[in-house]
Amino acid sequence: MNLDVLQLGPYATNCYLLHTDKKLWVIDPGFDGDKIIEFASSRNLEIEAIILTHSHWDHVLGIAPIVDKYPKTPIYIGKTEAPYLKKEATKEMRAKAISIDPTQKQVPLSMFISVPEATHFLKDGDIIKGCNLLVIETPGHTVGSIALYDEENMRVFSGDTLFAGTVGRTDLPESRPDEILKSIKEKLFVLPKKTKVYPGHGTSSTIEDEIKFNPFFS
Repeated sequence: MNLDVLQLGPYATNCYLLHTDKKLWVIDPGFDGDKIIEFASSRNLEIEAIILTHSHWDHVLGIAPIVDKYPKTPIYIGKTEAPYLKKEATKEMRAKAISIDPTQKQVPLSMFISVPEATHFLKDGDIIKGCNLLVIETPGHTVGSIALYDEENMRVFSGDTLFAGTVGRTDLPESRPDEILKSIKEKLFVLPKKTKVYPGHGTSSTIEDEIKFNPFFS
């Protein structure tokens, strides 16, 4: 399975593109779905699914253009996180899912409300068909954050839970500071040490380096 990375939007969200010679799985489409469509079209790839590590706006706003062009595209998200993308979610819930203080105006709430709902709901231990990613529930940054482990290629897509040299923010609405450290220690640090960590922002790392050098744990 090949891997490409696009950095999308004002926060340079890492959008991970897993693909064979025919099919493409999109992890966190960031802010700009058109760039993902362009990537797929230029390689004659069929988009098999969109997979979300969590519901924050900088990870999900790219969904709409993809679904507009390919309406049957499945959208996967953690079961606990799914309510934040539902159409009937209150404005308060949607504001929380935007992340950052809702009084800040980085993105109009109306734009976030246009994000399509998820179609598939993931729980700990699920295997996503086709790309063979193992779902690991990692609450803390959000209530329903997940990581995605590719055992065959020894890599984990950690969303905004674990970064190179730090951890995800926990000063946001619905964040849980105590849980994020527990998630990392009990769910991610038990992976093989050579596992490469691909976070939602910034550079990659390894589980071994984060155990040794991450100041939140060393």
